[in-house]
Amino acid sequence: MKQEMNSRTGRSEDDSRQLFETSDLNLASFLRCREFPITSIKRQNGKTVFAFDGSAELRRAILEYANDGHVRVRSFCGTLRDLKGITGSQTYS
Repeated sequence: MKQEMNSRTGRSEDDSRQLFETSDLNLASFLRCREFPITSIKRQNGKTVFAFDGSAELRRAILEYANDGHVRVRSFCGTLRDLKGITGSQTYS
């Protein structure tokens, strides 16, 4: 099956539909500090789930997180605080 490339992102249409979801606040904060945008936030089974567009770069960043990758501490703490605020508000789309 031939995959069509998205001219805006350079990814195939199938790749653009892949999402990585996590309820891990620390991982979500790490990914935000690495400049990956959150594409959606939802409640699932009483937990807040953050979704990111899947990509090879995202997978590498997740591995870096698992292997003690580095981000700026103040940025991480601020982002973590913001995400905790979002999970507490429960008013997101």
